[in-house]
Amino acid sequence: MTLRPRASGSCATRPVTIDPRRRLRRYQTVTSVTAAVLTALYATPALADDSAQNAMTLDEVIVTATRRAASAQDLPISITAVTGATLEQAGIEDTAGLARSMAGVNVTDKGPFGGVNGSTLIIRGLNSEQTSGQLGLATPVVPPVATYVDDTPLFFNLRLQDLDRVEVLRGPQGTLYGSGSLGGTVRYVQNAPDPSGFDSKAEVGISDTYHTHAPNEDVSGMLNLPFSDTFAVRMNAGWSYDAGFINQPNLYVLDASGAPVSAQPGNVFSPPEKYARDGVNSYMYKDARISALWKPNEDFHAQLSYFYQLATANGFPQVATNSAAYNMPIGTGTNPPHTPTCCTDPAPLAQLYNSPVPGGVDSLSSADNSLEGAHDAVNLLSLTLEYDLGFATLTSNSSLAHHINHSSDDLTTVYTNFGFYQSIYGQDPRSFVIGHDELSDRPWSEELRLASKEGGFVDWVGGLFYKNEKTIIQEHEYEPGYLDFYNRCSAIYGQETATQFDNNYASYCGVGETAYVPGTTTYVDGIPIVKDQTYIGDFETSYTDLAAFGEVTGHLTSAWSVTAGGRLFKQTLSQAQQTGLLFDGGAFFAPYLPIANLSLNDSWRKATWKGNTAYQLDKNNLVYATFSQGFRRGGVNALPPAEPGEIINGVSYVTPPALTRLQPDTADNYEVGAKGTLLNRFRYSVDVYDIQWHNIQEGVQLTPLVLPASINAGDAYSRGLEAEFYARVTEHFNVQLDYTYDQTKLTSLNPLFVYPNAVATPAAVGSALPGTPKNSIALALEYGHVPLAGGYLLYAISGHYQSSQSSAFTATELDVAGYTMLDTRLSYQRSHWLATLYVRNLTNILGISSYADPAIYGNRSEAVVSQPRTIGVTLGYAFKEW
Repeated sequence: MTLRPRASGSCATRPVTIDPRRRLRRYQTVTSVTAAVLTALYATPALADDSAQNAMTLDEVIVTATRRAASAQDLPISITAVTGATLEQAGIEDTAGLARSMAGVNVTDKGPFGGVNGSTLIIRGLNSEQTSGQLGLATPVVPPVATYVDDTPLFFNLRLQDLDRVEVLRGPQGTLYGSGSLGGTVRYVQNAPDPSGFDSKAEVGISDTYHTHAPNEDVSGMLNLPFSDTFAVRMNAGWSYDAGFINQPNLYVLDASGAPVSAQPGNVFSPPEKYARDGVNSYMYKDARISALWKPNEDFHAQLSYFYQLATANGFPQVATNSAAYNMPIGTGTNPPHTPTCCTDPAPLAQLYNSPVPGGVDSLSSADNSLEGAHDAVNLLSLTLEYDLGFATLTSNSSLAHHINHSSDDLTTVYTNFGFYQSIYGQDPRSFVIGHDELSDRPWSEELRLASKEGGFVDWVGGLFYKNEKTIIQEHEYEPGYLDFYNRCSAIYGQETATQFDNNYASYCGVGETAYVPGTTTYVDGIPIVKDQTYIGDFETSYTDLAAFGEVTGHLTSAWSVTAGGRLFKQTLSQAQQTGLLFDGGAFFAPYLPIANLSLNDSWRKATWKGNTAYQLDKNNLVYATFSQGFRRGGVNALPPAEPGEIINGVSYVTPPALTRLQPDTADNYEVGAKGTLLNRFRYSVDVYDIQWHNIQEGVQLTPLVLPASINAGDAYSRGLEAEFYARVTEHFNVQLDYTYDQTKLTSLNPLFVYPNAVATPAAVGSALPGTPKNSIALALEYGHVPLAGGYLLYAISGHYQSSQSSAFTATELDVAGYTMLDTRLSYQRSHWLATLYVRNLTNILGISSYADPAIYGNRSEAVVSQPRTIGVTLGYAFKEW
């Protein structure tokens, strides 16, 4: 929609472009690294201000969202462009901070866990995934917002450092950006090496967050080395540490095998021994990038870049929502009433042991029983070649990436709330389930495109795109100590009987590990049986996308233009999936085992279209109307064909064949808007849209055995209004105000999306989609360019409001209340130096962004919360300018 000026005290800032030859230069070309370093040591102070005659003008941002360089304000589309300088001076370091600086972009801040789950980033309300739950668990469902690092499509939680700009395109962008761009596309464009001169930056910071026991620290730096007039290398690196603010007073003491230690040694039904730890959810980030640019002449350049990021977390930003969470809860009604007619048959328990609430519990405490964590690493190699043919520009973008994530998650409450838990697993007071999840994503892509020169009657861009992606998702879950418990328990009470199993009656000991044989490796349907492993869910996916795309704009008059675009593609997907409850693999459950080891494949040939017309009211203002489409690839589910142990209305459950296929979903977007500038001091952008979303994809738990899978949930719409307004009120005072109204509604449900096919009852028709508030507002006030002691002072305060929203696409989800978060900053710039004092979350609100579904998590339904009030300082040095 609107472009964002850099948050600076200077009167006027220079346009940001993507081509170094178009940058305005203050320094003579440096052709020697040695000369550049000498200049760095003896340089005179950089000018902090431009001429007063430019003090009241608006800045522009050059973007390449339409695959050609243009001012964001001149494009008849809904786009927000934020310069890297604005991000730096506002202290925005991640996507969560970026989203809080604008309206209509919704993020659930999950830290290092946020790069594997599609519900992290939502634009225009197109999301059906729960925004809480297993934060570190990846799913085969592709995120509904496409994210790009430069021209590489890759989804992860990028740290925002040394960026030229961020481009946020709202609405389906299927023509130019292909599969996955349903709600929109976000492009993170990194700074290119600059042969015109030496440059460097360095910044250090320290801060303190409420409810932590250590300081937050960060350091970053950049170095631009021009080896000649035609060749330059740019390097940047960063390290940051965020102290944990979540306490865990309910941790289990674990032995060397990972099993809970008995508080009463010798007692089979002893509760576990516990301990507490504070500040568990600390985060650490490391990132580095090196990029080389060769530009032998004005017509050709080549840029080779390598990027690496490592993010680690020692816990989730989740808190317990009630005191019952600390007392090993089991959801009410999870087991049938006690009917002792067949065997040694205990009554179902409401809790596996009774324990008082630990001391020190407060609003920032988690009830989880184990320490959790994530290790998220990204490697990205890219090559861009660009050649000016005279009549058009030919561009090649090649990239190879590897994103790998390991995470661990306490799943105890998920299991103890299963309706069959006390039947299959027994009544062990030390029940403890840990999940080990892994994502390995290896995409490589090539895009070749040709863009015409502007200025004629027709402008056009066209190209070919190819992507090959190998993805492995592993979900392995274990109950350490279960077999040892079962052996001791069954010596007293015996194994669960078939009657207990068939009717889900509670048992003391459970069924045992029916397929495990000590001292050897046994296999069920090709899946190895490991001691105490309760579940396996492995997805190995191979995906290819071959597409031809193009857009043509005809300038019918000097004011009126019409654009038509399309994308023709063929996508193929093959998936091998292993799914099963491994405790259930033995003869006890024959002949139908709740285990599947299947390979399925599918393909799609489709076209997406775009139409746009725009009318220039005058040289500064325009109106437009757009129709655009988005598309997201389908998938497959490998599910057991039958689950005879699960009796539904007196009949053994049989999996409907239609549940094994996930169809693509599509979005049709209808939009009208207006944007422009007034008096060269005010900038505005407004649009209204109606998006019809068909065949919605959702990651769910299917069949009575609660197996992770995906389903086409139904249809929905998203309708709303987006408005942005920027005013340079005086030479010193600027205002930015954004508002988004987004009404989402489920209009139909898939008839298969019911119990027992789906475990959780879906939301009713007419319900809102999760993760999107109906109203959101972002306001920023800045007072700057105030002379002080040879430098300049800048003060800014910003706020973000969001109304209430739902957390999950279920009938039992908990709505999240609306809240407002305030940040403030005071900066002082003198010569090359910049010092900033800041406060984030000024009023120290809890900032709940999501709840886990109590139908799945019972009394341990936790809430995802924002970082508490943080007070910090930064000090930076820039060789050229800030």
